[in-house]
Amino acid sequence: MVLFVRLILMEIVMPQISRTALVPYSAEQMYQLVNDVKSYPQFLPGCTGSRVLESTPGQMTAAVDVSKAGISKTFTTRNQLTNNQSILMHLVDGPFKKLIGGWKFTPLSQDACRIEFQLDFEFTNKLIELAFGRIFKELASNMVQAFTVRAKEVYSVSVG
Repeated sequence: MVLFVRLILMEIVMPQISRTALVPYSAEQMYQLVNDVKSYPQFLPGCTGSRVLESTPGQMTAAVDVSKAGISKTFTTRNQLTNNQSILMHLVDGPFKKLIGGWKFTPLSQDACRIEFQLDFEFTNKLIELAFGRIFKELASNMVQAFTVRAKEVYSVSVG
């Protein structure tokens, strides 16, 4: 957790995207959903593909394909994993000069938590930003909501 806070203070002074939600699911459940990169195309709007390129217990390198309005881009991040607490993302490859961010999962009770998502990014050039910037911001801004809806689908117990 200290590392997450330090990175946020050092590198994400003014995040371009910052979203928080209180959810009726455990920090462990939400961490597992966010860390399940292979499932992203099933529920993340605009995500057309995702794959884990490399994985160890504390780190994952993953590529995500996003597409909207006929524009498609792929970006790869190296994610530092702190089990059930945080996922820190650093750019490896993609249409960005800079992309750093992360997820933080704070338990509120046994079956509720606060999720925080912050992302700071800069495109490699103005042309890419003009073509893809608004789309990427929209997709990234809706991620917390998409994961909240996904949690309801995956973890809600149906009665009847």
